[in-house]
Amino acid sequence: MESVWVNGAAVDVPPGKSVAELIAEYSDRATGIAVAVNQNVLTKAEWAQTTLEPGDRVEIVSATQGG
Repeated sequence: MESVWVNGAAVDVPPGKSVAELIAEYSDRATGIAVAVNQNVLTKAEWAQTTLEPGDRVEIVSATQGG
């Protein structure tokens, strides 16, 4: 297992895990999500193509409605 940082917490992931697979574990939403890996914002099309490397820093942000 390799460790990456997800929203500031260390998480063990298997080698070759994609950002899309990680998001599926952390969010039940398919829309309204923004993802950055090492401070680079990814398009949704890039999620499945981007594999995580040890030490990567992932930020997953969900849009919410409110006032």
